[in-house]
Amino acid sequence: MKMKPTLGCSDIGPEFYHLKTIERISLSAKLVAFVEKAHSAIQSQGCFKQRDCYKRSLLHYAAMGNCTNLLLCLLQSKPNVDSRDQWGRTALSWAAEYGSLAVAKILLEQGANVNALDYEGGSPLTWLIHAGNPKMTNLAATETYLRERGAKEVKLRGIKWVWVCVLSYSCLLRYIRPRI
Repeated sequence: MKMKPTLGCSDIGPEFYHLKTIERISLSAKLVAFVEKAHSAIQSQGCFKQRDCYKRSLLHYAAMGNCTNLLLCLLQSKPNVDSRDQWGRTALSWAAEYGSLAVAKILLEQGANVNALDYEGGSPLTWLIHAGNPKMTNLAATETYLRERGAKEVKLRGIKWVWVCVLSYSCLLRYIRPRI
């Protein structure tokens, strides 16, 4: 017997489409398939609790995409807002990196830890500052909001700091020198 979709989850279709346009997702067939499977499950069963190959839940992806309707739908089932992916990153960490201000506000209202550290010691604010995508227009507003809520920038440890610098530089190059 199939469950009816959860009330308030009827307007999330466009957000699933948006998720599939995020570069991190669109470049991986596995992640696109995960998002499509999640969309189908929520439409037919009203819930989706699986994780992808990186142990990210749909909550993490809603945070990346600033998908507030999807996030509110997911929060109806009372998930752990500080659940972690395989690197120990929380949904708030992903929201910060992507400048997802509206999602960050909702997550913090739901009790997310503003200073949750990943397995290498990075906080959400650290990810925003060192890996935030310059194309995102809400980075400054998100940073201000997180700092007002007590967010701390922590110094990254060793190899993590090097990788963040490399990834930030490569991301920056894409805007300075687009691929030919």
